[in-house]
Amino acid sequence: MKAEKLFLGNVITMNETKPTAEAVCVRDGKIFYVGSEKTARTLCDENTKVIDLGENTIYPGFMEAHCHPMGAGKLLDTEAQCDVSAGESLEEYVKILADFIAKHPGRKIYFGHGFMERDVKPVASMLDAVCADKPVMLMTTDGHSMWLNTRAMEVFGLDKDAARAYGPATCRVFEDGTPTGYISENPVFDIRAKLKTDIDDGVRALLTAQNFFFSKGYTAIYDAGMELTEKTAPDIYAAAVAGGRYKLRTYSGSLINEFCEDIDGAVEHITDLQAKYNCEYFKIIGVKTFADGVVEGHTALLIDEYNDQPGYKGVSRLTDHDKLVQLYTSAAIHGMNVHVHTVGDEAIRCNLDAMEEAAAATGLLDQRNALAHLQQVRKDDIQRFADLNVMAVVAPLWTPKHPDYFPQEVEYVGRERAENAYPIKSFAEAGANIAFHTDFPVSRNVSIPNTIYTAVMRRNAGSDPNCTREADEFITRYQALEGLTKNVAYMWHEENRLGTLEIGKIANMTVFDKNFLTDDLEEVGESDLVCTIVDGEIVYEV
Repeated sequence: MKAEKLFLGNVITMNETKPTAEAVCVRDGKIFYVGSEKTARTLCDENTKVIDLGENTIYPGFMEAHCHPMGAGKLLDTEAQCDVSAGESLEEYVKILADFIAKHPGRKIYFGHGFMERDVKPVASMLDAVCADKPVMLMTTDGHSMWLNTRAMEVFGLDKDAARAYGPATCRVFEDGTPTGYISENPVFDIRAKLKTDIDDGVRALLTAQNFFFSKGYTAIYDAGMELTEKTAPDIYAAAVAGGRYKLRTYSGSLINEFCEDIDGAVEHITDLQAKYNCEYFKIIGVKTFADGVVEGHTALLIDEYNDQPGYKGVSRLTDHDKLVQLYTSAAIHGMNVHVHTVGDEAIRCNLDAMEEAAAATGLLDQRNALAHLQQVRKDDIQRFADLNVMAVVAPLWTPKHPDYFPQEVEYVGRERAENAYPIKSFAEAGANIAFHTDFPVSRNVSIPNTIYTAVMRRNAGSDPNCTREADEFITRYQALEGLTKNVAYMWHEENRLGTLEIGKIANMTVFDKNFLTDDLEEVGESDLVCTIVDGEIVYEV
């Protein structure tokens, strides 16, 4: 039995017992051999296709630990949605939207994205001025807030009663109780869930997202709440996979929110989804939920009050202790993990407390639960990640002091909390597993080389050193590679199939023109993708 393909290059295996190699042989989509070129040649014949990648470096296929592919595909379709991110004020956002509407006059609804929450808050009348007869909705860059015109509020039932039910922290109102058109968190997701996507459009969005991730070097991703932007997501995935065009292995959490009254029933429903939809390229592996929101929206849940709003500590989503204990216990019984959006330190602590109590009942059943984002973390909670085997899902690309966001952080949470945000090294030193994410399209910054660079330097490649945030939280290059490969596979319980280049594993590989472990770090940050390989097939090349 001979190899179907032979890949030659500088191979980084991420296997500690055999860290480097010269060749990878592939047969039937799996790794047939990893080692010296000389031995690899003996496993080939005249039918073996040889792909010589020269001095380029072959890595295990990189993996994204938290993103939103359906939303990504829609966002990347510039004809379908209006991107207002080039604007720098509410007035500029409206001007960009007006131009988009003028170019697409026949739409029944207008959806856009990319506005930033600033000191001046948006109101519906500003959007009414450019379109009053059709629903208009603009999402913030972080995806947690939305700006609606009056017609959109009418269509989606956002009136005084609804505003009162949601509360002023998530549905802003005028003095008479009328919604202003500016909402955050749960009302946003309630409205997005009502926006229906037909199967063909959904498949197109997934394929667009797939091409994007392949073009960045990713071979597998985690869909953090597949129903977040589309209730029929499982059917869309099934259609995409059935057509044979979707090969971006996607692991997903099914959404359970804070209003769920039957946690056990909701988890049981996910087992039904698993039985119906799980396949090679799409697997539902557990639950996704939200504990809070985001600092820039004043919706992250903090232990101490916001500096600019005395007495106010943020928005609590699924943080009820008894519900969380039930969720972690039920998920463990059904062999699932729980993946939670946790930005504020109180949101993080609530989940760790619940996991600790649930563990006493379940025996920790190797869930590999995950807390994602981890912007504000108390030092005395970090060791608990290791003790409870909780994945710390972090975003190195968020760590630099962003010129737009950092001053806002300082204003909202104070300089000390802003300076110490987004720890990474502390998790690793405590013995916890770290996995990297971008949260695309919530965050538009997607770059594997710059992820490596920011993990090591705590600032972007080529940026001002003054942008460095808490330099003591840097990690090594090898730890950064682990956060993009083997640790993500471990989180998904796929370490026997993915994450390293070893015999018998799936032949997913990513090739860059630099060695991330040994080349000059400044060059690493600017390195280029050569190709992305899935199941031994090149699915993207420059």
